[in-house]
Amino acid sequence: MVDVPLHITSMWLPRYMDDPATTGSLGAGVVIRPGVKLTVRLGGKESSVGLINQVLAKFNVDAIVSYESPVELGVGYGMSAALTLGTAVGVAALLGRSVIEAAKVAHVVEVENRTGLGDVIAEYYGGGIEVRVRPGPPGVGLLDRVPYPEDLVVLTVDLGRGSTPTMLRELANKLNEIGPRYIEKMINEPTYENFVSLSREFSREIGFLTRDIEGRLSPCTRYADTYYVKKGVLVILTHEEEQLTQCLGEIGIAARRFVISNEGLKIVLRDQ
Repeated sequence: MVDVPLHITSMWLPRYMDDPATTGSLGAGVVIRPGVKLTVRLGGKESSVGLINQVLAKFNVDAIVSYESPVELGVGYGMSAALTLGTAVGVAALLGRSVIEAAKVAHVVEVENRTGLGDVIAEYYGGGIEVRVRPGPPGVGLLDRVPYPEDLVVLTVDLGRGSTPTMLRELANKLNEIGPRYIEKMINEPTYENFVSLSREFSREIGFLTRDIEGRLSPCTRYADTYYVKKGVLVILTHEEEQLTQCLGEIGIAARRFVISNEGLKIVLRDQ
């Protein structure tokens, strides 16, 4: 079994190279649990998830991959990366292959499909609140970690689903315009205070955090350290969970609860 955390980026700047293995993103985000738990068994039939089949094809193996996830694909939780990473690492563990090389395979599949650029490295290493200071997969890219309050909790609200390739294409010019400014500030001063302010501002400027969303959320923001939107998920960081949850309920918003995870992926081998 492979236990992979989820990852919700708060700000990012794509970095495309000729080689998918060196393509990635600079940026920052939160690594959270519960995540995706995958069971991989060699042999069997094709998966219903295309990304999983592409990973298996790169290893030239057949396998049965089953998984449990608290969230759906296409919302913004980095779930596609969790599926590719968990599948690749699970197969590698069964074959006695390098786990970090398997993570590179997962990253390449993500890049080739434009389903993610920085989620694999964040989910592989963990780190709680991470800053991606060099793009690429594990072994190529580089992460820094941001210290954060011990009692911090992450609440999320699903707003809708969307296509990551479409999002990356439509936002390409805007990301290149505003991304460097935010990323430079975050890398130069990787503090919790900076993450809190820059995440919200980036989310507003990129167009995810709309006035309508902020207006609806406004009665409860006094209980939040920060909040931002990535694609189709509203993320709220708080150390006043009880008050915030009650307030959200009073305005008709049901939130999911996650904890920030310092751990990356975990492997538990079982008899086949």
